[in-house]
Amino acid sequence: MAADWVNTQTFINTFDNNLQLLTEVRDYLQTDTNKNDNSTSDPMAKLAATREASRLTAMLAETMAWLLLNKAMNNDELELDQVLGESIGLCEMIGSSPEDTPSVDNNLPEQLQTLYQKSNTLFADVHWVLAQARAAAN
Repeated sequence: MAADWVNTQTFINTFDNNLQLLTEVRDYLQTDTNKNDNSTSDPMAKLAATREASRLTAMLAETMAWLLLNKAMNNDELELDQVLGESIGLCEMIGSSPEDTPSVDNNLPEQLQTLYQKSNTLFADVHWVLAQARAAAN
């Protein structure tokens, strides 16, 4: 059973955007934010920023795993039931609807706030993909 939604432009853009954001967050984490971020010398603020960047990475990795499962199903490597079973727990951190996506903490460094804002757009598209998969399962 092919997953028709995998061939849509929305899915393709979502996949590409997820990969791009994963790369941007990786680059953000690889930079020496301690040297480049003079906005605070508060170690707790730096710890919070690192925690949030790690949480964002986890959310993006989960959504990428879900998108890859959809591609595998589209390529007849998995059945829809297998995909839905394998994906239990994936995408839970982004919420069940676009209104439940993580909020952006204004106390985070500006670059990390921007990454979160971009991710919220991506997660709205992921919700569309999830809805398509669930509709196909019914």
